[in-house]
Amino acid sequence: MRVVSRILSALFLSVLFSGVKVDSDSPNFDWSRTLRVDLVLAGNSQYQKAYVAAIKRYTGSVASPNQAVSPFEYGDYSFTLSDINTGDTLFLRSFSTLFEEWQALDEAKERERAFQETIEMPLPLKKVKLALDYRRKDGSPDRLIDEVLDSGNYFVSEFIPDRHPERIIHKATNSASVNFLFLAEGYRAEEAELFYNDAAKLSQVLLDTEPYKSYRNAINIRAIAVPSAESGYDDPNQNVWKNTRFSSGFNTFGVERYLETEACWDIYDVAAQAPHDHIILIVNSDKYGGGGVFNHFSIVTAAHPMSGVVLVHEMGHGFGGLGDEYFNGESTYNNFYNKQIEPRQPNLTTLVDFDSKWKHLLAEDIPVPTPARAQYKNVTAVFEGGGYQRKGVYRPAMECRMRTNEAEGFCEVCKEVLAASLEFFSDRKAIRDY
Repeated sequence: MRVVSRILSALFLSVLFSGVKVDSDSPNFDWSRTLRVDLVLAGNSQYQKAYVAAIKRYTGSVASPNQAVSPFEYGDYSFTLSDINTGDTLFLRSFSTLFEEWQALDEAKERERAFQETIEMPLPLKKVKLALDYRRKDGSPDRLIDEVLDSGNYFVSEFIPDRHPERIIHKATNSASVNFLFLAEGYRAEEAELFYNDAAKLSQVLLDTEPYKSYRNAINIRAIAVPSAESGYDDPNQNVWKNTRFSSGFNTFGVERYLETEACWDIYDVAAQAPHDHIILIVNSDKYGGGGVFNHFSIVTAAHPMSGVVLVHEMGHGFGGLGDEYFNGESTYNNFYNKQIEPRQPNLTTLVDFDSKWKHLLAEDIPVPTPARAQYKNVTAVFEGGGYQRKGVYRPAMECRMRTNEAEGFCEVCKEVLAASLEFFSDRKAIRDY
């Protein structure tokens, strides 16, 4: 692929010329330490509010100076740290949440709920302004939090994570690397070896899939065998309930295969033990299922024949910010995407601003939209149907791992997006083609 440098340049320019003045001087932070803010998102289908529940600091790095401002605006949420005096942006991340998924359900029209969320940043060496923003479904901005953070305040506690058995599953040969962290869920202490074996099998599938395969020398994979009191997982439809570390379960939002957990703070408590650019829970189960939320975490079962493929798909969401490209599967969302604006996800478009998506990858003779005909089967195009909606949302390929498990792998667009993320999080100064 010879377009990674072009997409990164475009993404950086979209940030730099969107009215954001950036200050990337590293003395603003202690990059060897982390400040963590635990949040509560609460509301219903019509509104939401955010509250700070706890602020913690701990030893361990979550970013480098070259990664201060992320160019990947793939989530409808973002948080910004800025200089109190100048307003310069010091740190920026975009993310998605389970709460926004719940807001698209019928249930959210009738009641209110609250969800946990966690954001992490390098430890500020001075007072900074924290802004938490959300893009409403109509595209308008909503500022949820606007306050001063003081890492030395009495409200900020020193966090010392518990230590659990840890093993390196795959070690990068490059000095700069991206860090994936597997956490055990539903494994008893005596099942640690089973967990490590499961993690190794899943890792191999990931590393054999492009673009991860081409970047395997820049990828570290660690596994923490955090024990559960019982083996297994919650399965509400079967009335099965287990005492596990992260309380994971199927039938999330009424979809049987959707495996998730709302124990976000607990997950980040354990993850603080090791470097983690992205966290993946491995659930001790042979049932089909998984989940992934951008810059939140991903989750997958260990032992279904398709678990490796599911991992690759869910990390497309969780690590890459990619959207689902299917439209005829099981879903309980109500018009998840507003067709009057562009989706944040880089592999979906409503054609409102297609120039900002994958137009640069289209051959000159590709019609937009593209009819689903055999002649376009293996080309990058613009096919209608995606994002759980048959009409008005478009995807780049007839078949892709973000649409179906039967696809050979990711389409050209998704490969480009994931490669750019791997470049950024592996902190590599030179963008290479592959």
